Amino acid sequence: MKKILQISLLIFCILAAGCSKEVDIDLNVKDAETYSMLYMPQANVSPVIKSLSITPSVSKFNYSAYMGGSLDNNSTINVKFGTSSASVDDFNLKNGTDYKPMPEGSYTLDNPEAQINAGSKNTGVLNLSIKTQGFILPFQSYLLPVSITEANAKINPALQTTYFLITGSYAPGEVPREKAYALGANAGVMFFDFNGDMIGKSPNGNLLLYPAGTNGTFSSPRQIGAGWNIFNTVFYYGGNRIIGRFAAGGGDVAQYIIDKNGNFGASKTVGFGWGIFAKIIPFKGLLLGIDGAGSMNMYPLDAAGNFDFGRIKTIGSGWGGFTQIIPYENSLLTIDATGDMYQFPLSDDGIFGAKSKVGSGWDMYSLVFSAGKDLLALDGAGDLWRYKFNPIGFWPLKK
Repeated sequence: MKKILQISLLIFCILAAGCSKEVDIDLNVKDAETYSMLYMPQANVSPVIKSLSITPSVSKFNYSAYMGGSLDNNSTINVKFGTSSASVDDFNLKNGTDYKPMPEGSYTLDNPEAQINAGSKNTGVLNLSIKTQGFILPFQSYLLPVSITEANAKINPALQTTYFLITGSYAPGEVPREKAYALGANAGVMFFDFNGDMIGKSPNGNLLLYPAGTNGTFSSPRQIGAGWNIFNTVFYYGGNRIIGRFAAGGGDVAQYIIDKNGNFGASKTVGFGWGIFAKIIPFKGLLLGIDGAGSMNMYPLDAAGNFDFGRIKTIGSGWGGFTQIIPYENSLLTIDATGDMYQFPLSDDGIFGAKSKVGSGWDMYSLVFSAGKDLLALDGAGDLWRYKFNPIGFWPLKK
């Protein structure tokens, strides 16, 4: 009974403390003053990536200064900001990059001086104005460092400078393109890159090889295969293989050896039951299957046509919302129903990086596929267009 009373008294004390209106907190942190340093919050991201259309309009970026640490700020802190081309050199040397500095006259610090008032911890939002037209080039990246240059407070040197990485892009509807070939309205919609040349499957099931010219266009095709309508998906898997999925049965997958001239060799079935996938995307040494629920599954496939079953796994969800998914270097490009294009970095082990929006208006094409660094896009009239693509910029195809 005595033990029960002791426990009850303890609970009562805890509840009473919880109901108290004042809670004492010890702010006497040892060496707290050493943490009270001025810094730029935006400097935590290095660099801050911005893509701007080259237009007469002026763009605004934000920057600020903040007083860190747990101590109250009891005085007015005067802060000065500036830019320096020497900081561009330092960044390039440290990161192995070769960015150009923003041209003089293209930027203005709207607030080169600011104050942090007593009782406050930050300057509030400050503005940086950027002009693009007449100053920067499309798909050229420029580095603009904005630093705390002077203050009547200790400055954190590690977070003293915010680096803005600014890349120029064409204005909406003004993105250049070149006609690569006039395929005609009845050409079909199954085409893919073949080491710079192009292979297409015609509506009657013939495989056609279109030789590439030195100017980025294609010559008249020659037939390299017939009867390929037995497949509802055909793609080049790199090296010496073309892979097709049978339209009938369970959707088995077969590979065909092909030389650089388009001559076929041995073939064999390498997978069974692939009809469960709405899309199959070749990515380096992987086949990526997207099922009806939008899950993406990774299937490593070696040069002999054997799957590494120990590495098969699901690597993503929500992929059913994209109308097109395009392997592009070390990433996937996607186009959604509204025509927006996104880039998803992807490692060889199936790990995705942060996605970024790289275009809009791409729903004007029925098919988009990569050819080296370029993108080829097929419109409704059967015209094939080449874009000298660079995902570091933004590609707005419509006004």
